[in-house]
Amino acid sequence: MNRFRLVVFDLDGTILDTLEDIRNSINYVLRCYDMRLCTPEEVRRYVGHGFANALRSAIREKSDFPVEEGEFALMLALLRRHYENNATNNTLKYPGMEDLLETLTSKGIEVGVLTNKDERVARPLCEAFYPDVRFSFIEGKRENRPLKPDASLTLSVLETVGIARDEAIFVGDSEVDYESARNIGAPSVIVSYGFRTKDELEESGIGDVAESVEELRERLFQLLFA
Repeated sequence: MNRFRLVVFDLDGTILDTLEDIRNSINYVLRCYDMRLCTPEEVRRYVGHGFANALRSAIREKSDFPVEEGEFALMLALLRRHYENNATNNTLKYPGMEDLLETLTSKGIEVGVLTNKDERVARPLCEAFYPDVRFSFIEGKRENRPLKPDASLTLSVLETVGIARDEAIFVGDSEVDYESARNIGAPSVIVSYGFRTKDELEESGIGDVAESVEELRERLFQLLFA
């Protein structure tokens, strides 16, 4: 009998290509402060650790002057507001992902989303692009709660849905997702079609990656149904 009951998916770069909308919102803030703008490649490097860290990275590379904490808080609030209002403009589903999610649930495997994106944006995004998928949970960044790859966050989410750590598989596109799984001793499948390249993942010590949604599907099915 299969011991795995749940597949936990990252959001950005894993089930949704959100890069262009994130970049547009970061550039909106930088433009308001007369800073240089970011390319898609630069923003791709910034994401993974939440909006605050992404914005700090952008400011560090694009500003010619330091930003005080009070001003940074205003910039972050501006970024969040702009992104909330524009999060679906250019975002796309990865081809094959909807079918994969629906197939998993049809076979009795629970699927959930655990992301460092603000939860008040993550939930509407998942519901907008995957309205027919029965997610067991959609968990994102909340105030005064740690971010991935913190083990206490991951274990708390699993406890809430009644899943043991050895019953879950984690799927993501970055070293953050890999560490999230490793920190609690769970298996993971890391993909290279998202916001980290295969070379970058290998440099982070992740040597075996799925390069497409179809390859992800094959690896998950090997773990789940072999």
